[in-house]
Amino acid sequence: MLYEVATSANVLAQVPSMTTNTRPAPSTRPASARKRPAASKMIDDAPVITHAAVILDGRYIRRLPKEVAAPLMRYSPRFSDRDWAAIRVFVLDAVAAAAESSSIDPDRAMKIAAPFVQWAVNLEGLPLEANAVFTRPVIEAYCESLSLSDGSVGTYRSILRAISDQIAPTANPEPSRPISRRSIQDPYVGSEVDSFRAWAHGQHTTAQTRKAKLLLSAGAGAGLRPNEIGAIRPADVDISDSGITIHVRGAAPRQVTLLAEWESMFLEAIAGIEPAAVVWGDSPAVSKNKNLVTTFSETCTGVAPIPSRMRASWLVTLLDRRVHMTVIFDASGFKQFNNLYQYVQYLTRPGRQDARAQLRGSGRA
Repeated sequence: MLYEVATSANVLAQVPSMTTNTRPAPSTRPASARKRPAASKMIDDAPVITHAAVILDGRYIRRLPKEVAAPLMRYSPRFSDRDWAAIRVFVLDAVAAAAESSSIDPDRAMKIAAPFVQWAVNLEGLPLEANAVFTRPVIEAYCESLSLSDGSVGTYRSILRAISDQIAPTANPEPSRPISRRSIQDPYVGSEVDSFRAWAHGQHTTAQTRKAKLLLSAGAGAGLRPNEIGAIRPADVDISDSGITIHVRGAAPRQVTLLAEWESMFLEAIAGIEPAAVVWGDSPAVSKNKNLVTTFSETCTGVAPIPSRMRASWLVTLLDRRVHMTVIFDASGFKQFNNLYQYVQYLTRPGRQDARAQLRGSGRA
């Protein structure tokens, strides 16, 4: 018993002391997170009404009884130590804060919250802030990516929502209201996306190269989500003089025609695969907290592109090319597009004369 108490005290001593800083220290931000562009910084600097959220800096885990906190502190997730170090205090404090104010099981919540934050922050690139991570849209996107039964997904959703209700209560509006302004990912610019072509060709095995090409071409070329990319079969692909169209499987079945600049790589990815076979191929058992693309991103050569940012780049490309909104809506699989306004800052603005001509309806100047 004395040993357990001493161990708990030593473990809790590793948690930072309370600070008045409302943003996480630079060292806690994931290495994969990219600096926001100047336009985004201007928006962030503008006076806005912000949601009150719990500050997750270690203060809550320190307030828990030692016998409750010690098992949480000893938790070791199934992803890299580097990724865990970047989010550890944030996750511990989120679970501790929720456990302090609700009846959730802290141990169960820890096992669900850790891989969720890993996915949201280290893989999807969201800022390490309660109002950005623990929101309904982010939780729903994560739950949709899991290869689990409906009952298990319901449990994950319930626990993550319970945590969000405690640490970011006003950041979760009703579905009819706009979602948080920081809920979308910064799209890759053209040069960034093109740089991933070398990454795809630089994998060490044929299987990894195929997956890398499929991930990149279907993500940047058709805006597909990870679980949709992992389900592609050659039989789902129509190839004709008018382009390559993918019949997307999953929760949002639809048809998406690939951007022309990604056709060659996509064809290389599906070449030689039997029509009814999954292009992604047979994979070893995947943790129930991950999807196939997440597992590949952790084991591939180099740094893989983030699917949500590729999807954002695809949307910006379509908007920049003035594709009709109904076409974008159908191809993206959106049920609602509340955050369209968040993409405006990334679009190429027309010149004054062109803008006037468009508003007048006389064609482009």
